Amino acid sequence: MSFSVQNAGVVADFILFNAKLFISGSTSYAVAIRDGWIIGIGSNTDMSRSLGKSTETIDCKHNLLLPGFVDSHCHTLGMASSLVGLDCGPDRVDSRESLIDLIRKRADQTAHEEWIKGFGYDESSLEGFDHPTRWDLDKATINHPVRLDHRSGHATVLNSKALDRAGISRDTPDPMGGIIDRDNFSGEPTGVLYESNGFLRDAIGDTKTDEEFKLGVDRLNQRFLENGITSINDAGYANGWRRWNTFGELRNANLLSCRVSMMVGEECLPEINEEGLSWGSGDSYLWIGHVKLMLTMTTGLLTPSYKDLVDQVVSAHKFGFPVAIHAVEEEAVRTAVNAILNSRSTVIKTLEGESNPDSDNLIFRPIPRDRIEHCSECPPSLLESIKKSGVVISTQPGFLYWNGDRYLESVDPLLLPCLYPIGELSKFGIPLSFGSDGPVIPLEPWHGIYSAVTGLSRQGRPVIGPDDVTKREGVSLWEALKAYSYGGALAEGTEYFKGHLKVGHVADIILLRSNFTHPDPIKWLENEVLLTMIGGQIVWEKPK
Repeated sequence: MSFSVQNAGVVADFILFNAKLFISGSTSYAVAIRDGWIIGIGSNTDMSRSLGKSTETIDCKHNLLLPGFVDSHCHTLGMASSLVGLDCGPDRVDSRESLIDLIRKRADQTAHEEWIKGFGYDESSLEGFDHPTRWDLDKATINHPVRLDHRSGHATVLNSKALDRAGISRDTPDPMGGIIDRDNFSGEPTGVLYESNGFLRDAIGDTKTDEEFKLGVDRLNQRFLENGITSINDAGYANGWRRWNTFGELRNANLLSCRVSMMVGEECLPEINEEGLSWGSGDSYLWIGHVKLMLTMTTGLLTPSYKDLVDQVVSAHKFGFPVAIHAVEEEAVRTAVNAILNSRSTVIKTLEGESNPDSDNLIFRPIPRDRIEHCSECPPSLLESIKKSGVVISTQPGFLYWNGDRYLESVDPLLLPCLYPIGELSKFGIPLSFGSDGPVIPLEPWHGIYSAVTGLSRQGRPVIGPDDVTKREGVSLWEALKAYSYGGALAEGTEYFKGHLKVGHVADIILLRSNFTHPDPIKWLENEVLLTMIGGQIVWEKPK
């Protein structure tokens, strides 16, 4: 983590003494903060010159100071919903019967006609590796509408009562970009829907009460802060004017403390433009980010087509937005890179005006790089094109930890070395930012750091190809930490004022009781955040 030594010569609001700024080395540094900004970094003696009568001091007790983590890809409201919903993840459900029993027990405690909302199911934990159907969920209850969301966020199962609520019948056409799965013989909906979150939101509205919503956000906020996450990029592909207002309300109500960059769904771009918003609109706590483009293979074919994707990229650029393209499979990643490389020469305008992250109407400096989200399958043949395109790869090494054991059992061994090739991307000089894709996997950053460095799964197995012919390369611990801080800032275009412990950067800081020097990397998972600071304000402290 880079930093500058400076005797600011002015009275500080906060000084953090006896800090370690590197994973190993001296533990006698101090950081001085004023008006939410880092004004000095140096020795305890040097920074003592910024002490005043009103200065608050913190003894770091030789623990590690780091810039706050940036979760560069997550789904905020989905995570909040999961914290008040019914957890149907693989740790709790290992068969179709256990899923039905879990929902039945929740139904017994829920008034008739009220929604039951489950999340996190994984068909690979069920017999036959098939998704549950409406008829499975009907065995749990016919008196409640049931919605069950897949752990990926890209599939949903409704029971018969929920299908009725949504107005979905045999004659309902597939929503744009989505699929209503149907029985091969009768043509009746099976209850399984793919890529249909926006459609369902319009069809059934919000199934959460206001109290549930606020409780979920409050719990999520605590999870962010206790894990040192001070900024997030919300990657909802249906984000528009309504979601922008929701985030504003959460911020004003002090329910969400971290900084939020809200991506804009491609279909919502016109309404955002009509409201006078552009990339960077907002302030340093909530601003408009990249345009989110979905490139999927749900139907077996790439959607949208290459030509349509190029048109979407060009359109976003003309509006003054960079793009963030969802691309998981190798073919999708290749198409996304080519679309960015071969888009007609459009000049993304550079916004004029002095950048001031403290202003009421934040205007960032030059619009940042385009991004590719996930890049889950990436063979070596793609690295040159990715580097040439200039994109930031926003990826989730935590998938190697949480899903690596399943990958080893179910993925073509020849493809294994190409799954989340963090080390290869980094070695090729491609900028990386790390996130969780929460609620798909837990938001805690430690698992991603562990697997980015070691390449190991939850059971400690290397996620590598057959006979270790192609060994997975990891990154250094410093590189992994950088991807969770500066990398996230670079991806969202805020690297000029955050992402480092550095004079002139905003004081988004975490204090960590660190096990990073332990010879066994599994101990890194036991790291503890002791204090989280955003904008020079302490927003969370570990209970004593």
